[in-house]
Amino acid sequence: MISSVALVLAMQMPVSYAASLSDLKDQKSNVEGQKEQLNSEIHEKASEINSIEKKQKKLLEQITKITDKITNTNNEISIVKQEIHVAAGEIEKLKSNITALQEKIDQRNELLAERARALQANGSVGFLDVLLGANSFVEFIDRYSAVNTLMDADRQIMKEQKEDQLKLEEEKVVLENTKQELESKKAELDSLKASLDSQKKEKDNLIDKLEAQQKQATSEKKKLEVKYEDAVELSDDLNAQIAAEQQRLLEIARQQEAERKARAEAAAAAAAKERAANSNANSNARSNYSSNSYSGGGQSGGSAPSVSAGNWTKPANGTFTSPYGARVHPISGSYNFHYGIDIANGIGTPIVSAADGVVTYAGPLSTYGNVVMVTHSIDGQVFTSLYAHLSSINVGVGTQVSKGQKIAGMGSTGASTGSHLHFEIHVGTWVNQATGSVNPLNYVSL
Repeated sequence: MISSVALVLAMQMPVSYAASLSDLKDQKSNVEGQKEQLNSEIHEKASEINSIEKKQKKLLEQITKITDKITNTNNEISIVKQEIHVAAGEIEKLKSNITALQEKIDQRNELLAERARALQANGSVGFLDVLLGANSFVEFIDRYSAVNTLMDADRQIMKEQKEDQLKLEEEKVVLENTKQELESKKAELDSLKASLDSQKKEKDNLIDKLEAQQKQATSEKKKLEVKYEDAVELSDDLNAQIAAEQQRLLEIARQQEAERKARAEAAAAAAAKERAANSNANSNARSNYSSNSYSGGGQSGGSAPSVSAGNWTKPANGTFTSPYGARVHPISGSYNFHYGIDIANGIGTPIVSAADGVVTYAGPLSTYGNVVMVTHSIDGQVFTSLYAHLSSINVGVGTQVSKGQKIAGMGSTGASTGSHLHFEIHVGTWVNQATGSVNPLNYVSL
């Protein structure tokens, strides 16, 4: 596998002047060998980019799942926080209740303490002494009622004291349980937070990896596009030499055409004299046969296009698949200019010359695959028609061809996605894709 640097250097190296188009073809063939290797690299890189895109899609699916999980975790954390808030409020209420109960108990304890201090100060006096000390029965009854009231009050105080103490213990148990639940909720919150942090870190790592792969894929795609464009461009030196050789061949073709016309005019004059001297049916029949012996412009089979009137005719039968102008390239995927039109049909479909002319190139040419170029002189204007991706070539350099004459078979050589003809017309001799390029549909009708 050659490196892109080596290829670029090879394409920029000066090429010694070639005395014939055959020598130029040999040099061009060497360049084409390098470009075929580059084309192989392009396909490998395209496969690599496709693999990266699949990985990107998988990573995006994983990130989507993690994002959903993080959302759910955040919702759970919000619920836990709300529960902790409610529990904290209940604890505050319990604390207030406990404080109030404690105040009541403290008050009762103080009352009992005062009573105890009073008994201690007055000495130990039994209830019986109080009752027997009455001066009358009525006083006895009053003292008895008072004693019972005091005893009932003491019993009530003791009962309430015991109940409040039990209630205080129950409230304490509730408080402890609430605290324990709160601590459990807090531990759960911490666990969820730790899980969230871990998932967030995982997401960040996946995003970093995705961005790195996207950057790499973008870089590789740019390199492919640059390499592809470089593969289409030819060495300026070779282009100039090919153009000069085409011009030389065109001049030869013009001279040959002038000589052919002169011979034809002389033959026509001689035939006229012969017809004048020998005006008989046999001679006329032979003359008619001679004038109509050429038909179809070298077409073979039944699938060659019909020859239309005028200077130009369509080069092949088939489906019109791609116009002249800007488009998305079917291989590189980049948006660039299409310098011709595409006609799709089966491999081997006859391709004919679009106009009278001379073949100025026949052989492989960059990503065009097998190519035939025909240079035409029409009404004093020079044109060059180009026929690319051929499966076979039926003419050689210097061959004079007529409009509608078969010159090649349709194919899918070079950078092609299927059997079709890529057809270009250039004003002047062919230098490169862009120079002198015109829309073929301005000259031929499909």
